[in-house]
Amino acid sequence: MDKQRALRRVEDAWLAREASKAIPNFPLHPLEGRMRSLALSDEGSWFWACDECVRSGRAVVADPAKQYLGLGCPFAAYVDRPFRCEDCGKDSVFSAREQQHWFENLHFLIWVHPKQCSTCRAARRHRARTNNSLADALHGLDPTDPGQLESVARLYEDLGRARKASEYRARAENRRRASVEGSRGYSGPSQNPADEEHDS
Repeated sequence: MDKQRALRRVEDAWLAREASKAIPNFPLHPLEGRMRSLALSDEGSWFWACDECVRSGRAVVADPAKQYLGLGCPFAAYVDRPFRCEDCGKDSVFSAREQQHWFENLHFLIWVHPKQCSTCRAARRHRARTNNSLADALHGLDPTDPGQLESVARLYEDLGRARKASEYRARAENRRRASVEGSRGYSGPSQNPADEEHDS
């Protein structure tokens, strides 16, 4: 491990930067070789990689300067992390590149990891957006407008709430029917035939 140059450079750069601003004798003062010692321990959350894995793309070199650590030691590298999705139960992978994006571009805390696969995460985001749209639609709803009632029905349908969708769709249909019947019942100003005879 000591001969792996790619991540030794990462570790040395991190140590130099952190040691220059750390409080002497502080319990969390960065220690030389700390990344390597953690990698050799049984801690499954600490990652190191050999030069060959870095060259082949099986591991991605990390930039600890861009990581949000909280407290502790940063990741020296990212490797694919298999996990099981809590929503669908399927096996999935938190890829090395996705980790790099999360921790260095989005600046998520490095101890945060997905519990859902990418498909289920996208479905959750879609449900959240739909719920927000539904809340807005209900807040400004005109109960006499069949178009608005139909829009609410579609949002409920998208959320899998078939009973509420049917309820609002029925209300929309009732409003449309009432509108049509109202327009048919109106024939304009009445004209008295007797008046026509008198005028002639």
